[in-house]
Amino acid sequence: MSLKKSATDIVILSARRTPVTKSIKGGLAKLYPEELLYEVLKGSLERSQIDPNLIDDVLVGTVLQTLGGQKASALAIKKTGFPIKTTVNTINRQCASSAQALTYQAGALNSGENQFVIAAGVESMTHDYFPHRGIPTRINESFKASASDEAQNVLMPMGITSENVASKYGISREDQDRFAVESHLKAARATESGHFAKEIIPVKARVSEPDQPLEYKLIDKDDGVRASSTYEKLSTLKPVFAEDGTTTAGNSSQISDGASAVILTTRANADRLGIKPIARFIGSSVAGVPSALMGIGPSAAIPQLLDRLKVSINDIDIFELNEAFASQSLYCIEKLGIDHAKVNPYGGAIALGHPLGATGGRVISTLINGLKSQNKELGVVSMCTSTGQGYAGLFANEN
Repeated sequence: MSLKKSATDIVILSARRTPVTKSIKGGLAKLYPEELLYEVLKGSLERSQIDPNLIDDVLVGTVLQTLGGQKASALAIKKTGFPIKTTVNTINRQCASSAQALTYQAGALNSGENQFVIAAGVESMTHDYFPHRGIPTRINESFKASASDEAQNVLMPMGITSENVASKYGISREDQDRFAVESHLKAARATESGHFAKEIIPVKARVSEPDQPLEYKLIDKDDGVRASSTYEKLSTLKPVFAEDGTTTAGNSSQISDGASAVILTTRANADRLGIKPIARFIGSSVAGVPSALMGIGPSAAIPQLLDRLKVSINDIDIFELNEAFASQSLYCIEKLGIDHAKVNPYGGAIALGHPLGATGGRVISTLINGLKSQNKELGVVSMCTSTGQGYAGLFANEN
């Protein structure tokens, strides 16, 4: 793979996210998905100074919303002030939804169908997760019963897949808890140093109850990070998915609210308008894995991607691996032989949270921020996804 610049390169003009906050009790819990999406789009345009009239299409990753989030997303996009020509679509590849949105938008730029696009993502798990917890409520039971185990396992609760990975590959409870503590401590340092402020769009959020006078608060930090986290504390938590299991609330990703947005175009378009890109999208890959072991997805998607692009895993400076669970994160890191120091240097979803549809854009914004802060060149984002898949994307810093 050559990093020589080309007019046809897919370049990133902005990569931003809202704070990620705890569901139900967090700072963004009173906001609906359309409000979160509006805030991240409006803030991204304002900070990048990109003219909304340039944008041809907005593709929104969202997992849990009714009607696929299409109408709520369109409401947010219209309210943001995009012109009538700006079209709207939504996508659901589970935890990789907004990352996949970026891949598809890059394809539309490559084909010439569009010239400027946004890959966004949003999830209010406060409003959309708890009625069903991500499991369909109207599957035909006789149809399911006649399907193979592999097919039936796509409906398995994610916590059980974590237990499966831990059991099959011998990931200890102690290692999971120590990994989780490090996630919190790294995220706390990134918060306290102001590092995350470079990627976060602060949100003026409603915090009052419906029957109270309107009250707003500026939410500008992720609120799930526990700077005081210790192994001793986490080791006392009980397993939540199996009595004899190792997956706990402390070594799993948090149920969260948030939104993300990435603005893309070609290098030729950016040069024509005198806009300096912040990063380049090189390519992505999706790999299939057994649905009952969905957490191992990155261990298949990353080699598939790097082999195709002829890049050595040792050439990657930062890996942003979404921490769905400590079990699967540890398995993937060890399986791939990655230096732990290169993985999630600013913490991950165990500390920051995992608003499903927004997570792809969240890890992309964190990766680009990290590459710039460390003055490094290449980075990979990757995540497992429900139903047995893994996504991986390769990005290059633009100096």
